[in-house]
Amino acid sequence: MKKQVTALGLSLILGVSLTACGGASAGDASAGGGPSYQWTAANAQPAGGPWDDALIEFSRLLSEKSDGAIQLTVYSGAQLASEKESIEGVQMGTIDFAICSTASLSSFTDSNNVWDLPYLFQDLESARTALLSDASEPLLAALSEAGIKGLSYWENGIYAIGSTKPIRSLDDMKNLRIRAIDSALQADTYTAMGANAVVLAWGDIYTAIQQGVIDAISSTTVVNMHNSNFEEVAPYITLTDHAYSPAPLLMSQTLWDSLPENIRQIVQQAATEAQQYEFRAMDDSFTTAKEKMTEAGAEFIDVDTAAFAAAVQPIYDRYVGTSGIDAATVETLRKAGNQ
Repeated sequence: MKKQVTALGLSLILGVSLTACGGASAGDASAGGGPSYQWTAANAQPAGGPWDDALIEFSRLLSEKSDGAIQLTVYSGAQLASEKESIEGVQMGTIDFAICSTASLSSFTDSNNVWDLPYLFQDLESARTALLSDASEPLLAALSEAGIKGLSYWENGIYAIGSTKPIRSLDDMKNLRIRAIDSALQADTYTAMGANAVVLAWGDIYTAIQQGVIDAISSTTVVNMHNSNFEEVAPYITLTDHAYSPAPLLMSQTLWDSLPENIRQIVQQAATEAQQYEFRAMDDSFTTAKEKMTEAGAEFIDVDTAAFAAAVQPIYDRYVGTSGIDAATVETLRKAGNQ
């Protein structure tokens, strides 16, 4: 297991005096006479997006279920921390909650690397079925090994490729310089497709496409592309559906351990209920994004995903059995998705 803890400066808390990882605020009490809780949640994606909407719903549910005793302040658009810094903050206890993609957890623990496998599921429906099944529970629970409480799996979505020229077949991937996240497995996936992976931070992508540093972007979804206006510089959107990215709702393990059982139950119930809200928000956002991108001149391209899936089979040969990915877990998730 890989575990990374990096110092997170108090400046990331924006100078806000909050009772993070806290339990009760000194001298405060809820309407029912018990302790009150003031918590923070970090989200690197933009305000108004599906993650932001779902976190706001999570906050509402926490307040409702606790009769106002729990107040969660949501900081979206990376105003509190980047995605990596959010995970670090949750791990250290300086941030109470965070939402992230499973791929971003690879620097902290290998317990969720299985989700990075290309074409693990046939489609979005089977992926969600597996995510909601008992098969996913051990993977969520394993985050505690990294000092993180996994509350529920939300969703980042299905990957697509945005590019400066059309990709209509696997041949069009040859020598394409494509953005990838800092994940050896995902970089190797694009290499298997014939492309050259270029690791870039999210904030550098738009300029990198403009300047010709990269020809395409992936390791992300249509919704995320639209939220950053990438269709302006990469107007060809190829629906490869080559990976499914869950988004676990994380909580400070230290905070979780400090809470009484009744508050834990409220937190878990709110997280579970907000999951379905987030799925609906993702579906609505995809529909809206596709419509607006098309209106702006983007072209959506369907491809033979079977050919792409065949090309990335070597990824399974290389990674299953290593990097925290075992064959039994792969089989269990796929079986759960097909039910």
